[in-house]
Amino acid sequence: MQSNISQKLDMKFPPIVMIKTNTKPKEAIGPKTNKGGCVMSFVAQTIAKRKISYFGREHITCGGIASGFGWGSGLANEDAIDFQASFLSCGVDSAPNKEEYLDKLSNLAKPTREMFRHGERIFSDFDTAKENIKNRPIYDSEDYVIFKGIEDLNEGEIPQSVIFTANPIELTALIQINSSFRDNNACILTPQASACQAIGNFVFREAESDNPHPILGPIDFAGRSKMKHFIPNKYMMMSMPWKLFLKLEEVSENSVLETDFLKKFK
Repeated sequence: MQSNISQKLDMKFPPIVMIKTNTKPKEAIGPKTNKGGCVMSFVAQTIAKRKISYFGREHITCGGIASGFGWGSGLANEDAIDFQASFLSCGVDSAPNKEEYLDKLSNLAKPTREMFRHGERIFSDFDTAKENIKNRPIYDSEDYVIFKGIEDLNEGEIPQSVIFTANPIELTALIQINSSFRDNNACILTPQASACQAIGNFVFREAESDNPHPILGPIDFAGRSKMKHFIPNKYMMMSMPWKLFLKLEEVSENSVLETDFLKKFK
């Protein structure tokens, strides 16, 4: 399959898709056995090099990835939630029990330990972080996610997420197309989510809506740092459920893409 939007914009990076499955792919790049890490480095290779990549439950190394790909919350109890809320805010300064938090960091490698000590600072304080964690959309299905270029989509496959990677001009066109058939101005979502959640569970939730919206990301620097070797910093991602992608493709046939305005930016 090809994307009319991508072709008309002559996008450097055509969209990719995420497919959930219980079958481990045989020919795909992914983490080594019993190892995880940030999935965004593999997603970036699918975007830039058009390599099929995958990630499985056995590669979960953080609660963010678990919830992002619909494998539960990834957080076993209240203590685990408190630990993540501390990390996502101001680290040890946010921890309700600083001594206990530091003790949990003692076995981590020094760079990771320092990152957790300082905190990722996605949220301004512990309470805000904890409330946002508890409000994440949680799903639990299938054992693997596969990422591949939309051109490799097989007949009959229905992706759970379609992911555009766009520069500022391409993103402008995408936003305009997405807004062109709506009767209000709340047309795009930017949840305070990790990169994997912005292409995963937040998209899954929009798929349940009669009026789905795309998700803009990644807005977390940790996720972006894993992509920068493959994707220039100026690029953003706009992810959406399959049914919204089909709607955008339909309306794009009679959209700004058919005007002379874009010629000024090529």
